[in-house]
Amino acid sequence: MNSKKLSSLLAGVAVLFSVTGTAQASSYPSHPIRIIVPYQAGGSTDTVIRRFAEMVSPKLGQPIIIENKGGAGATMGAREIAKAKPDGYTLAIIPSPVFRLPHIQNAGYDPLKDFTYIMMLSGYTLGVAVKADSPYKTWEDFVTAAKSRTKEITYGTASVGSASNVMMEQIAEHYGVKWTHVPYQGETGVIQAVMGDFVDAYAGSSTIVPMVESGKMRVLVTWGEKRSAIYPGTPTLHELASEIPPVYAPFGIAAPKGIPGDVMTKLTSVFEEVVKSPQFAEILQKYGQEPVYLNSADYAAYAEKTFAEEAEIVKQLGLASN
Repeated sequence: MNSKKLSSLLAGVAVLFSVTGTAQASSYPSHPIRIIVPYQAGGSTDTVIRRFAEMVSPKLGQPIIIENKGGAGATMGAREIAKAKPDGYTLAIIPSPVFRLPHIQNAGYDPLKDFTYIMMLSGYTLGVAVKADSPYKTWEDFVTAAKSRTKEITYGTASVGSASNVMMEQIAEHYGVKWTHVPYQGETGVIQAVMGDFVDAYAGSSTIVPMVESGKMRVLVTWGEKRSAIYPGTPTLHELASEIPPVYAPFGIAAPKGIPGDVMTKLTSVFEEVVKSPQFAEILQKYGQEPVYLNSADYAAYAEKTFAEEAEIVKQLGLASN
């Protein structure tokens, strides 16, 4: 075969692959999409994402399957997409521990190299709550008891290295007190521990809303910049100690690195339409979450900044394993 014929053949093959790739992208999605939620079913994040999926599914024309994978400090979704095929069919919720755990131990992923950040969706209403009949009626009561050291004060969170765990240790450092962290596999386990008097307090998200509304638990303090719409009578920690910065622990959704541009465009377009809708805002409010939207570029910049900040926090609190 002469060089002219060979060049013509190669050009034809290139065109074929180009057309095939375009057809694949334009037909996306052709089968169900999986979103990994790194928490147990039934929590506030799981519930919000299931509602989000219900709104997204008809716009994409395919079912959205929610797969709960708790444990590993809420990083199972990150671990999964770090090794998944970048075809847009495996996505994951990325909570704040994803940026912290690699500074503590080998996490099995690199948050700056392994993900394509699609968008930030929401932020948690975090805080501390106790059983309704607890002797700690206010946040000041809780801190005073810790300062007195007449008994060991315990608090539970969904995992070691969670936003709630880190925040509680930063608060302890600020007040010059000590309390004992008891990690559980998910926030449901923490709630059960509080109700069973195994720990003094719950530190976590708005998963406790039903328990508070039924009068079984009481929120002592929240950690946001302003009072939560679901707990308007509860002070923020920033109100009580202005030098402690607010915390809202946002989360978003990401895909494996290398997702095709056309697929990314389709996902961001549909997701943005849903996230900015009044219906989704109502869902967030109902489950005690704040609207914290960032587009792909801004979310990636946030990830880089947060990853660097978490390194300093881990070092400051001595959380890194040797």
